[in-house]
Amino acid sequence: MSTESQVVLPLRPGTEIPVSTTGIVPTDAATVLHEHLAPILGRRAAYSRARLTRLAEPGLRRPLVAQIDVQLSAGHRVRVQLAAATMSELVAVLALRTIEQLRVYPSALAACLRGHVVTDLMPSPPELLPPERRRLARRKICRPAPMTVAEAIVVLNAMDYRFHLFREKFSRQDSIVVRSGLGRYRVIQSRPNPIGLEATTPIALSPAERRSPAEATTRLDLTGAPFDIFTNRATGRLHALYARYDGHYGLLGAEAAIRSTRRSW
Repeated sequence: MSTESQVVLPLRPGTEIPVSTTGIVPTDAATVLHEHLAPILGRRAAYSRARLTRLAEPGLRRPLVAQIDVQLSAGHRVRVQLAAATMSELVAVLALRTIEQLRVYPSALAACLRGHVVTDLMPSPPELLPPERRRLARRKICRPAPMTVAEAIVVLNAMDYRFHLFREKFSRQDSIVVRSGLGRYRVIQSRPNPIGLEATTPIALSPAERRSPAEATTRLDLTGAPFDIFTNRATGRLHALYARYDGHYGLLGAEAAIRSTRRSW
């Protein structure tokens, strides 16, 4: 068994895939991940890395968490992250999800998989610990990147996110896009503005209710939902409180003030 290590295995001649492991995992975990992932990647996958973690929190039914990041030669990036109960389940689902993610960039897939059909697998939300054991384990305040709704959806899917915070290019509003079903999306804004939405796209526009992070925490404690998107009462900026794979909460939000320096959006 292993507690923390990094193994570099050959992916193709001249290319390496670092596989890092944290926690108590099988000693052959890096090799098993490599055997399942290496055959999937095509020539356009310029660099890849994988990470496997066994979470230490007691009581989690899915303590194994894996993530693969694939950097494509054109500068695009694809990510897959998931949790599982066993190593065999983890590598099988991770391989399927990686194929599904890379279908957007066919040349990043091995040639034999480019016509392969995989049933769309919605990312499974992390499981939460009992409310009395949950805490805010991570807080990140950032300046959302400006982009269109269509570009935000590409990032949401390519990076395997449950939601994506961005600054909508035309309305210049904090916005978060989430999936509302297979091929359908919802954009949440403090003051909904449809200026950046295409009429033919299956996208709904919703307002973000005003509340404090403490109120959002109470809401998730009661509902067990995977995330809560809200307008922070104190700052007026969009925030998301979300479940992490370790069973605790994370908070992502737009920074409180926009600097006065003019920028090209």
